[in-house]
Amino acid sequence: MSQLVERLEDERPKVRADAAAELVELCRADPEARQRFGMRFLTLLNDDSPAVRGQAVVGAVLCDEALAHVDRVLRLLDDPSPGVRLQVIHTVGPLEVEGVGDALAGRLGDADPQVRTSAAAALAFNGDARGIEVLLAALEKRATREEALHALRQVAGQGDPAQVERAVRRIFGGMLVGRFERVAAAGVLASLGAAEGRAHLVERIGKKAIDRPLAMELAGELQVAEALPLLEAAAVDRRDPLRGTALRALASLGAPGALERCAAALADEAEDPDVRCDAAEGLLLLGTPEAEAALLRARDEAKDERIRRVVQVCLSLQGKPAREIRLYLPLSGDEVAG
Repeated sequence: MSQLVERLEDERPKVRADAAAELVELCRADPEARQRFGMRFLTLLNDDSPAVRGQAVVGAVLCDEALAHVDRVLRLLDDPSPGVRLQVIHTVGPLEVEGVGDALAGRLGDADPQVRTSAAAALAFNGDARGIEVLLAALEKRATREEALHALRQVAGQGDPAQVERAVRRIFGGMLVGRFERVAAAGVLASLGAAEGRAHLVERIGKKAIDRPLAMELAGELQVAEALPLLEAAAVDRRDPLRGTALRALASLGAPGALERCAAALADEAEDPDVRCDAAEGLLLLGTPEAEAALLRARDEAKDERIRRVVQVCLSLQGKPAREIRLYLPLSGDEVAG
């Protein structure tokens, strides 16, 4: 630990940045480290290196359980580095803290197109449509198009839905459009009630292609009931690599039997750990007392440490709206903070 702290004071920026990244990961896993190093991250917000400042943004919020110092992080929305500004947007975007929305709206005119798009997207995922015009403009560039499409899905019904639909249809019917972009465009159209969007999601779920998991997720989120037979078939097929994704989508849909399917998969010690994590997230999305009871049982009974960690995060998010929960999914993997 002492060597890690010493490296934070090294004169070489890369050494400091690597040390700050290690400290972030330590604090993700260790509550005591979060208490110990919170103020150190606040100090690192002023480091000369943009890479260090970017890591400090994550660490400062991670260690600030009461969110008492978010204003100090928000100041870096004026940082000269676009990468640091982006890190602030991605880190504070999901927070329910007064002033965050207005601060993000202040970057809608940012000189960097990625920063503008991400600020507008963060607003949209919180139901704030102030960045719709920025998102529509972002559709014109491949680098920002997919992020803009996913964000537009959240606010497509606000403002001028016809304008949004016209712009998205150009992407959906375009010749040189990638599969993920087309599925994302279908999601926007489906959110506006367009039958073509719903049909495309169902079609892609039936294909063994790289866009299938995204189509599953969107079908669940957007309540595409026509996808139920395909999702149910995938959820019970042990040869299907997207069985867990299908379980989560069924839970999102509130499909009959979703509670029982997810609870059984989570409790099965012989089940694939990734599927069990997906099942836990499905229970979180269901949000019922019965789903919470299944998560509590898994917290006490699961033998796999990774499963217990995911379940614990699910329980910490219990009761939050589905829109917010989806910002954190998937919870499985090293990104889970204990």
